[in-house]
Amino acid sequence: MSASHTKLEKICAKNPTSLLFARLAEEFLRRGDVKRASDICRRGLRYRPSYVAGHVVMGKCYLAAGRCEEARQEFHKVLQLDSDHLAACWHLGQIDLEMGWEELALQSFKRAYALDAFHPELAARIEALQNVDSVSETVQTDVSLPEEGEEEALEPQPEAAEVGSSGEDLATLFQEIEGSREPESGPNPGRPAESIATATLAELYAGQGLIRRAVEVLERVLERDPDNPQIKERLEELRTRDDSGQGFQ
Repeated sequence: MSASHTKLEKICAKNPTSLLFARLAEEFLRRGDVKRASDICRRGLRYRPSYVAGHVVMGKCYLAAGRCEEARQEFHKVLQLDSDHLAACWHLGQIDLEMGWEELALQSFKRAYALDAFHPELAARIEALQNVDSVSETVQTDVSLPEEGEEEALEPQPEAAEVGSSGEDLATLFQEIEGSREPESGPNPGRPAESIATATLAELYAGQGLIRRAVEVLERVLERDPDNPQIKERLEELRTRDDSGQGFQ
């Protein structure tokens, strides 16, 4: 068990209302412990019923358990709290497609496409469902292809809604981690806690399907903490997903 995982468990055990429950549940889900992840999410959502990231992880827990209808309901809750949640739209499209509801799936994929018009997998899904030569003929958008050097300007800005939390919630996350830090010695005191805090933000981006932003955040973490094996492993994993076009979790 990694040091960051152990620290998350200690924080959540000490403070059951902590927003970090979603991050801890995500860790257990990634390790394949669906039951533990689900239990953590349910408990956390009792204290934080409007926390978007918590509902996203809860939906993913239901998916991992094969409970598609409950997952579908959970992702609809996400959209009630954040109507522009990219990952929730993607997951709903996937669920509806698996259940044979092509029209509903198409609506969800179109909604996601309006949020990320440059994701190749979204365009392919819509084109396949509509059976047309070009997705641009059926999805009405005013987005034009970027000129060289303009890609960065076209990326969504990191607003609170993107990470599934209000600005106040994010501030609370950092305060909880900072407050849990034990005194350290050495030339860089405080760096591990700072890395965990920023890594948490990266996971929130990843949970939203904003993989490139998560990669950028973890690259900055690695600059400060170059010998952290967990950060290196997670960064490589997210880079692989970004390169393969798998921008959603």
